[in-house]
This record gives sequence, C-alpha cells and structure tokens, in this order.
Amino acid sequence: MPKLSIITVNLNNKPGLIETAKSIVAQTWTDYEWIVIDGGSTDGSVDVIKEYAGKIDKLVYWCSEPDDGVYQAMNKGIDIVVGEWLNFMNSGDSFYSKTVLQSVFETENMDADIIYGDTLRIYSFGPFLEKARPIDNSMKKRVPFIHQSSFVKTELMKRCKFDETYRICGDQHFFCDCYDNNKKFIYCPLIIAVYDSKYGISSNNYLLVDYELARINGSEKKITWKIKYRVYCSIKSLIKKMLPKFIVQKLEVSIYMRQCASLKSLFL
Repeated sequence: MPKLSIITVNLNNKPGLIETAKSIVAQTWTDYEWIVIDGGSTDGSVDVIKEYAGKIDKLVYWCSEPDDGVYQAMNKGIDIVVGEWLNFMNSGDSFYSKTVLQSVFETENMDADIIYGDTLRIYSFGPFLEKARPIDNSMKKRVPFIHQSSFVKTELMKRCKFDETYRICGDQHFFCDCYDNNKKFIYCPLIIAVYDSKYGISSNNYLLVDYELARINGSEKKITWKIKYRVYCSIKSLIKKMLPKFIVQKLEVSIYMRQCASLKSLFL
C-alpha cells in the first residue's frame, strides 16, 4: 500500500494539467500513487493523461467522463485510492518544490488526521505567500490553509466525503466539520503548494464563495445577513465592473492580510 494517494481533477485545462503533472512526477519521494479524474475534456487533456499513463507506473487510474462539479469528481477519486494519506493537487496547481513530499513524509510528525502547510498563491499581479494560520474558532470564517497544501488520512476522507451541494467551499465545509469533531491538525512549516489564483473556480466566483461560507457558519439564515449580502453583492459587482481585475485582486489580498493581522492579535 502506498503512503500517499494524489488525486488530480481536471476539466479543459491542458496547460495547467501539464504543469501539475510535471510537479508530481518530479518529486524525490516516490511512495505515492496518482489518480486523474477528468470531467470529459475536449481540449487535448486526455492525450496528456494517456501520455503520462504510458510513461509512469505511478498513474494507476484515470477516467474522462462528465460529472456534476469538482466535488463529485473529487469524491470519485476518494472511492478509488488506497494510500494511507490523501492529497488533492488539481490541474493548474503544483507542489512548491520537488522535495515537498520528502520533507513532509520523512518526519516523525504523523500522529495527525490532517497535516497542513503554507501556500504560494499566484495572482495576475504576482505571487503572494499565504502563511497558514493557527487552527481555532475562526475556521468557519476562513480555513487557514487550502486543500492543495494539506494531507488528510484516507480513512477519514472515505468516511466523510465532500458535500456535493457545495460548488466551491466543499473543502472548507469538510475541514470545519473535522475541527468540530476534534480531529487532530498538525502544521508543517513548509510551502506545500503553488495555487493558481488567477483562473481558479473560487477566484472568479467571489459572491458564491461568500454565500457558501455563510452557509457553513449558519449566518445565511439570518435576516440581517441576507440584507447585508444583497447590498454587498451590489457594491462588489459594481466595483468589479469599474476596476481592472488585477486591482480588485490586490485589494482583496490587502483586505485578507489585514484580517489575518486582526485575528492574530486576538490570540497574542
């Protein structure tokens, strides 16, 4: 049984799939299996998958068929994997360096349900290092890491799959549920993943993200939140139409950094 299973979900992102594949096969630590779940791509992605399947034995399974969203595709992969640990490295994202897996899995810090680390986000204006924050009650507002920069015990994921009614924040819902059920998180002080924030699903659906986060923490049922959300949607949509995209992203990163600083001050 391999130590790690890596699942890559892809849909019509051939260039991103190639970059992801390169970062996986370049790893110096090789006790892993690789599964690719393609949503029925028509852009040549399947040819890339076939090429890698013919070259390396680590790609143990792949399929290309329509699905009902990213979390259904991820759940398909969960059904198949046999590794002790599980990581989702979807097309367009990659491991930060070729020694990431070696650094994580050659440590003795494995007494956890979830291991997580830092992320290098790539925006249209340049890179931004997102340091993972401590695990605390603020998780329902924003999980302090992304799933690409985490490793989850496979037995846990097989018991508690992603809720497919979420379109963007199913991973956030999963990690919050783990926190509520006292699962053990361990922080690994490494940059684990490079995340494409230019073209990712959540990067271009800010309002849906806001709604699903409110659904996770329960505030979407409150009348006051519904009113604020409608006003917020109108203002945010107007700003996004008026300003260039890279400026909007810079503003959001600036706001996020201030939020992190405020949260950090609460626990000093």
